[in-house]
Amino acid sequence: MPTSVRTTGGLIILLILWSGLPALAELYHWTDADGVRHYANTPPPKGAKAIVLQEEIPYDPETDENRRAQEDAMLQERASAETQRRLEDAEREAEEARREAEAANRKADQLEKDLADQDDNGSYGTYYPRRRPGYRPPGYRPPGYRPPGQRPPSWRPKPEPYDAPTPRQPGQQPRGNSPEGRPRSK
Repeated sequence: MPTSVRTTGGLIILLILWSGLPALAELYHWTDADGVRHYANTPPPKGAKAIVLQEEIPYDPETDENRRAQEDAMLQERASAETQRRLEDAEREAEEARREAEAANRKADQLEKDLADQDDNGSYGTYYPRRRPGYRPPGYRPPGYRPPGQRPPSWRPKPEPYDAPTPRQPGQQPRGNSPEGRPRSK
């Protein structure tokens, strides 16, 4: 099976290459007597008016070499322009980074100066008074505080436990009851 795939692939490549050959020749366009348009690389039959769409250009090595030289020059020009643009961008970014660093240095110097001024004034910012441990301001109530004797809103009295009778074993008399299931009279 792999050999048939290779053979098929080779045939497809040859067909593609052969189909490209007519593109190098002259292309003709004509309309026949029935009004059907035809496109071909062969001259039309006699009696049909033909229009040449593309004429075949013969190969000229000197012209081809000039074209290649022009393309190479254009590619080099583009590459040098791209390099120049990158250099300009890098210089611009370096200048911007230098400006940001200078601004950061100025800000740091200003902060140092402000700190030195504060030390000279004897002021250390906001004053927080000291309080003894356990101090609470008047009217302070901790979270969840209830005055004595007050019950929470969802409080309900607990039901008294139900003492269920124990099951009777065969041949055992129930406590306090007669064998018939009625209470004993005293």
